[in-house]
Amino acid sequence: MSVVTWQLPAAIERERCRAHHMWPQPLTVTLVAAGAAALGSLLTIFLTPWLQRHFWRKQRRDELRLEAIYELKRLAAEFQVGHTDAPASFRPSAAWRKAFTMLDSDIKSLFPEEAYVAFKRLEVLTSPSKYGGLGLEGRQNVHDFVKARDAALRALYREVVPTR
Repeated sequence: MSVVTWQLPAAIERERCRAHHMWPQPLTVTLVAAGAAALGSLLTIFLTPWLQRHFWRKQRRDELRLEAIYELKRLAAEFQVGHTDAPASFRPSAAWRKAFTMLDSDIKSLFPEEAYVAFKRLEVLTSPSKYGGLGLEGRQNVHDFVKARDAALRALYREVVPTR
């Protein structure tokens, strides 16, 4: 057996052993762990306030949207009851008109265009009519009002509470 052939298995064994013992070195493991901990801490420090603010804003927007929806339900119920009691002579009060106008601006600013359009379809039915019915021409009745109210509420709720 030659010297080169005899030394080859020993050299392979030495390389395998050195590669095996090269990782994990205690200092390397310590540095990687410290770096990961520092990076995690920095990410937490900088991302937590941003995430909290993001979720707080979304929660607050949803609260304002729910308040607007509640106000719409209240005003629609007042209108529906008043119109049902006296369909020919009912005219909403000035306070009711003022509250409905305020609600209009809230819905326009808090909800997307599709929901606002659904709300406007309902608003048209509350316009005074000289003909006694609902709408500008007086051709709609309370059932049309209920359908428009329900469509508006569905459109508004869809923005706050995801449905199917």
